[in-house]
Amino acid sequence: MLDLVIGFFGTIVTGLFVIYLILFVMLQGKKNELSAPNSLIDMDRMPVLRPIPISTANQKSFLNKILVFVFHVRRWRVEKAFIYEYKGNQYAIHAGFEFDGASIPKPLWALLSPVGLLLIPGLIHDYGYRYNGIYILDEQGKPVWDETISTQSGWDELLNGIGQHVNKIKILNELAKFGLDLGGGTAWNKWRDKNEDRVPFMWTVDDKKQASNEIQDNVPEASIDEIDKTSESDVKEKIFASGTTKTTQIGYINANNQQVLGSINLDEIDKKKVIFKLCCGHCNEVYGAKTSEIHRRKCPTCQEGKPSVNG
Repeated sequence: MLDLVIGFFGTIVTGLFVIYLILFVMLQGKKNELSAPNSLIDMDRMPVLRPIPISTANQKSFLNKILVFVFHVRRWRVEKAFIYEYKGNQYAIHAGFEFDGASIPKPLWALLSPVGLLLIPGLIHDYGYRYNGIYILDEQGKPVWDETISTQSGWDELLNGIGQHVNKIKILNELAKFGLDLGGGTAWNKWRDKNEDRVPFMWTVDDKKQASNEIQDNVPEASIDEIDKTSESDVKEKIFASGTTKTTQIGYINANNQQVLGSINLDEIDKKKVIFKLCCGHCNEVYGAKTSEIHRRKCPTCQEGKPSVNG
């Protein structure tokens, strides 16, 4: 039985390699035609994305580094709200949304990249799977929340339709939908179990930082619930204080290279509400975390950690 399976996959791999070689030979004679101006897509129609680091450097062992390298997938953050018009709707993905491209198994990346032809349909599809809804621009260009599509099959059909609209390779989009029919249920159920609240719409990632700065200018220092960002310079000015344990001391760094900046609500009666600010040693993201989380906390931006507390 094992020999049959190995032989089957060997035949497939050999066949794909032969097809690739044939197409490569054809490519040489069509390079100029393929790169002609009228065959290129307008850059303004593409999303503005920032790659999020893959966390191999901070792993404890070589085995952990290899596991991350083999199985972790590059994630991307939308830096500027992405608008895509399809069938009369202007679908809007808010700035700050993170996704991993089209869900394509790594062994198939040589043939189909997760950020290749399925990038745009994958982005909209991932957003729909996560929140089971999406922003749509109204006649005044204002984003309004829409839940017209509310089923897994509905989002899968949208991926298929937008895929055809973007790349016009029907067999590719049908294969993507077939893959979702087979394995998309796991991801769909995971997000339904999490039941995440939708995120307020932001046009750029700087909107959140700007709003945070405006809040800090108008609230008392004792109110950590209303403060979203801070910096290490604030710690030096003694706005923040250390806790009583090793992991809550200012300067403590956990195994994931997350450094404690301190807390300003240590006197909170309910100790579960005490929040510490941490700073990521890799991307410098500053975020809030509960006391009990500090020793194992991962960065929400570059290590796929939980979202910031109170922010």
